[in-house]
Amino acid sequence: MVDELRILTPVSAPAEAELPPTRHWVAGKICKLAEVKAGHLVKIMAVQLSDPARGKLYAQGLTENQKAMVIHNDYRGRVMLNRQGEIYLLGRRETSQIQVRPFTKES
Repeated sequence: MVDELRILTPVSAPAEAELPPTRHWVAGKICKLAEVKAGHLVKIMAVQLSDPARGKLYAQGLTENQKAMVIHNDYRGRVMLNRQGEIYLLGRRETSQIQVRPFTKES
């Protein structure tokens, strides 16, 4: 029985060289939420999800023309947003279908 057990090693975070290259953050340019680095303030431009998924986000208050702060991005698709004191954890499907741009006072 003991011979059959294997010790699992913990998985560490990917090294910088393993992360996909991020695009340069250009003011006014629309990009996917999954491409935004942590610490940036963004304006949600479009939520391009199917009706049930989009309806769930709308019911929670995450709609277009809202500003949000990206707290964490693991560059595998999962993003943590802070919008008006509420924390949103979004998965790969959502972040690849939400279009954002940098938030400026004019926008």
